[in-house]
Amino acid sequence: MSKTKKYQCPSCGGDLTVDNDKQMYCCTLCGSTYDYDHFREEQLHKTDGTHLSRKEFGAVVDAYRSSLKTNPHDFSALRGLMLAAAFLKNMDDLVRAGEAKHFSYNSIIVKEVIECAPEEDKEYFKKFARLYEVKKKQIDCNRGIESLHRDRERIEAAMRLTEDTRRDYYIKAGKYGKWHPKAYFIFGWCNTALFLILELIIAGVLDSTGTGGVVTFLVLFGGLTLLIGIGVNFGYVFPRFKIMKEIDTYMEEYKTELSLTEEKLKEHEAEAVELSEEIRKIINDFIWEDEYRITGKTQQ
Repeated sequence: MSKTKKYQCPSCGGDLTVDNDKQMYCCTLCGSTYDYDHFREEQLHKTDGTHLSRKEFGAVVDAYRSSLKTNPHDFSALRGLMLAAAFLKNMDDLVRAGEAKHFSYNSIIVKEVIECAPEEDKEYFKKFARLYEVKKKQIDCNRGIESLHRDRERIEAAMRLTEDTRRDYYIKAGKYGKWHPKAYFIFGWCNTALFLILELIIAGVLDSTGTGGVVTFLVLFGGLTLLIGIGVNFGYVFPRFKIMKEIDTYMEEYKTELSLTEEKLKEHEAEAVELSEEIRKIINDFIWEDEYRITGKTQQ
């Protein structure tokens, strides 16, 4: 046997020697023996912890998988692999992830951990996975809320622009302000009809007195009035009325879209509140259980 000071006996602190024939470490003081895997696994966990603290998650996963080849049910390795699956270096990061705006995890690694875990640990790791699942839902829900807020702002901006365009098609009526084309269209026809009626009455009165030339003039003037009325109404007012009708249709569509968007937004916000409450409860219960499993101490 040759003496080595690389490792010390976990029982008494004495120096260990290595027996190459038996592939074991032996304590020179208390006689305790340890196989090579005992310290190899310990060294792997130290290395894994270093990688985690440096957030070298690719190296972490490789190191923990190497540990699990030796001991497929190693709780510490499974726990570390679970943290690495969500790019977390420790449980404090997991607590902070409860309020984080960005979160993702590798579902394949999570599934691998649950499958490797012994029966007594499966429920613990399933809670771990549930926390990741709910957190991912919360992130997706919050992203949906942000998207819906952007949609609402877009729709409201489009409605404001459409309303501004709509006002441009109102017709100025002097001291009477601006008129909707529909109202102006009706008003124009009423005035045209009124002029025609008055001209017909006057023409009838003059015709009875025998002033034929004046009657002819009134008839021609009446025809001109009718042509002007038709020209103004159909050449200027009606096109504006038609465009206004299309604009009103767009406004109704925007209002419907806005109503649906606000309804979805309320649903998402209510879901986000529920998910936040569920995450808070899961984290509180889970941290308590994790502390107990790691230290054997319960919270006071």
